[in-house]
Amino acid sequence: MLKGKSRPSTRLSSMHLTPTLRRLLDQGYEAFAHYRRPTALETSPLRNPEKLLKRLTSKPLRLLEVEDVQEYAAAALTTVGSVDDYKHFLPRLLDLSVDSAVVEPEVIALKLKAADWLGWPQNQKHVVEQIFAEACGHAFRQHPDKHFANKWLVSLAILNVDLNKILIEIETSNNDFCALQLAHLILSELPFASDPFERGYWMEVSDNTLQETRTWLLSQEIRRLLLSVRWRIGSKDVSLLDRALAKQEQLVRHRHQ
Repeated sequence: MLKGKSRPSTRLSSMHLTPTLRRLLDQGYEAFAHYRRPTALETSPLRNPEKLLKRLTSKPLRLLEVEDVQEYAAAALTTVGSVDDYKHFLPRLLDLSVDSAVVEPEVIALKLKAADWLGWPQNQKHVVEQIFAEACGHAFRQHPDKHFANKWLVSLAILNVDLNKILIEIETSNNDFCALQLAHLILSELPFASDPFERGYWMEVSDNTLQETRTWLLSQEIRRLLLSVRWRIGSKDVSLLDRALAKQEQLVRHRHQ
């Protein structure tokens, strides 16, 4: 169990699917279609495999709801099932991670890491990375009152993919909501906590990626984005940007001490 700031409150709203994200999710179903629905599940003695399997196979894959997969999504690979089982359900889990606030992309990323996903066939790796990247970019274009984009950014970091492209897209977007999402992330202090157990899911990120993300968040490019949006945004969000600019300055000073 993570402690401290490790589990920030979950945003309750889902993201509206863009045509690109819907297309990528459909490609995910295609890429993993040959992994058949399991007829039995290996589980720890503390779980009921028959009951769990009945819930998971009660409907066609695309029609499974959050309640059907919630237990499996949390327990897969650690106490339930194999990698091939997970590959069968993965497209629906990804679909629900975008469409609900219950199936967490960070948990999916940790499961993929445990399943050595970087060793999977190229088409599977590609579509998974594309889904996470597209969802991340889309989340940064939502107001943080509706969706917290950090969950998708830290998921990409956990997956150990190159963040450079998505970071450049965010910092050059000149998008008001991107700036607000960045402000929210800076104020959360999750990537900056000295105690790993206070970093939330950033605790699962490699040291190199964590340091690169910190440097990016404290860069002049991000400061310019926050400032440029601060002068034109509605008064309701000005205080968020002002507090983030002050926090960024404080973190920069602390880093240079």
